[in-house]
Amino acid sequence: MATNPIFREYIGGKPYPDDLNDFPDIINTKLDEFHFLLASAVEEYDSNGKGTGIFRQNWNERYFGAEHIKELKRKYRYENVKVKVMISIGGRGNAFDPAEKEVWPDRARDSLEKIIQHYQRLDAIIDGIDINYEVVKTNETDFAHCIGSVIDALKNKDKVINEVSIAPSKNTQSHYLKLYRAHQKDVRLVDYQFYDQSVPSAADFVALVRQLSDEYQENILLAGFSTDPDDSGKLSREVFIEAATDLINTGSLRGIFVWDANDSAAADDPFFFEIKAQNLLVGSDSK
Repeated sequence: MATNPIFREYIGGKPYPDDLNDFPDIINTKLDEFHFLLASAVEEYDSNGKGTGIFRQNWNERYFGAEHIKELKRKYRYENVKVKVMISIGGRGNAFDPAEKEVWPDRARDSLEKIIQHYQRLDAIIDGIDINYEVVKTNETDFAHCIGSVIDALKNKDKVINEVSIAPSKNTQSHYLKLYRAHQKDVRLVDYQFYDQSVPSAADFVALVRQLSDEYQENILLAGFSTDPDDSGKLSREVFIEAATDLINTGSLRGIFVWDANDSAAADDPFFFEIKAQNLLVGSDSK
C-alpha cells in the first residue's frame, strides 16, 4: 500500500462518450486523495500560430459543470477521501510559444483567473492548476519565467488556487525541471508522462522512476498511464502494473494518474485501468 496514496484522472477533453455518469462511482474511498484534472484550459493563438496568453475553457461542462463539482466534493467528504478539482493548462497538441513573452504572464493570469472565479462564484471550488504543455518551443529560461510568473500570481499573490502540479515528459523534461527548481515551494505534485516514451520492460520503468526521484522528490512523483489509443505501443498495461506493484511495495511510488477518462469510458473494458491502479495504491488489488 502506498503512503497517503493519490490518484488523478484527466477528464473532459474529448467529445465522447455520451455518458460519463458512472465514473465517480469507481472512486476508491481508501485513497487519501482523488483528483480530477479538467482538460483543458487552452490558449488562443494569433495568425502566426503564436500563443497570446489568453485562455478559454475547453472541457465539456456536461461532464464537469459547477453542480457536478460541488456534488462530488460533498459526497466524498464523508468518505474521508479528499476529492480535488484542478484545471489543466495547455492541452494536447497545443504548444507553449508566446508571441510576446513580456505580456504573456499578465494575460494568462487574467484569463485563467476569470475561469477560476466563474466556478468559485457558484461555490464550486477549483483547488489548483496543472501545467500540461506537451510541446514547448521556447528555451528553458523563458518557459520557467512565464509559467512561474503565472503560478506565483495565482497561488501566492491573488490566492485563487492552493495547489500546483506539473506534467513533464521525455521531450519537455529540461523545461519542467527548470520550472520546478525555480518554484519548488509551489509545486506539490509532478505527473510524469511515462506513456510518452518507449518503456519496454518493468526494469526500464523502475530505473526511470529512480532517475526522476533524484531530480524531483520521490514523495511528489506520480506515474502516468494513457488509455488514449494514440498512445498505444509505447507502454503496455502489463509493464506498468508490474513495475508499479514493485514500486508501491517498496514505498517508492505514491500515486498514479491516467490520461484520460473519455477514452477509458469508451474502451471495451471501461475504466479497467483506473480501478486496477487505485486498488494497487490502497493494497486491495482484488478486481
